[in-house]
Amino acid sequence: MAEDKVFMDTGVFTGIVNDIKSAGEGLVFSEEPQANLSALETLSVGREIIETLEQVYKNTDVYRLEVSQSLPKGLLTLRDSMINVDKAVSESLSVERRRE
Repeated sequence: MAEDKVFMDTGVFTGIVNDIKSAGEGLVFSEEPQANLSALETLSVGREIIETLEQVYKNTDVYRLEVSQSLPKGLLTLRDSMINVDKAVSESLSVERRRE
């Protein structure tokens, strides 16, 4: 008979979340490409490339903040919630033994 259950090793889960956080914190692009764009400013396509590159850098910063802060906080909140629900359910159970 199939049962709907969730089993979670909180130590492993926490480790995965911390790895995600560390990887996100390390996502920093070098500023060197942006420093060498003056040659492109004279061309219309070059100005579009510069604008696109600026958007990539901006989006990377937003992504890094989300991955290194918001996502781990949400996942750890989920973990804590699951632990609290499990504790509440286990404390509300009463077991009766039938003697034969």
